[in-house]
Amino acid sequence: MKKLFSFIIFMIYSFALAQNCKYQLTINSENLKETGKFKLTIKNTDSQSFKIPKKINLCNMRLIDLEIFNEDTQSFEKMNLAKKDIDCFTYKDKDFKLKPNKNYVYEVNIKSDFEVMQSTKFFEVFNDRKYRFKISFSLDTYAHCGESNNVVTNWIYKN
Repeated sequence: MKKLFSFIIFMIYSFALAQNCKYQLTINSENLKETGKFKLTIKNTDSQSFKIPKKINLCNMRLIDLEIFNEDTQSFEKMNLAKKDIDCFTYKDKDFKLKPNKNYVYEVNIKSDFEVMQSTKFFEVFNDRKYRFKISFSLDTYAHCGESNNVVTNWIYKN
């Protein structure tokens, strides 16, 4: 009974200390159509350091929304996301601490990631079409960052 009580106290204490990590995201997708890459900058606006992944790729990011522009209706329409098993067993997610008021720039190769996450030649097939997507990836542990642990970008546009 003492162990159970101690565990409950530990869990309450852990959740009480969980803070929200504060950061700002900036996306530069101006060369996305030509290169298949975009830059995502994360700035730590918190007073404390927190961990971030060194790379963002298909093993530590999730494509959470994908919409294709319909020329007839002049609006974006939701596209079904492929449900694929992706082998990331050999991927070692390395991270480091992002200090307060510091930036880190990721170069995300969405062209190659879409080929794995959606379908082969996805980028080429939809090269002349407008679409937008959102990605998600994790920061530091939930115990440290709380609900802000899961980063979700704004829409990233490919025109």
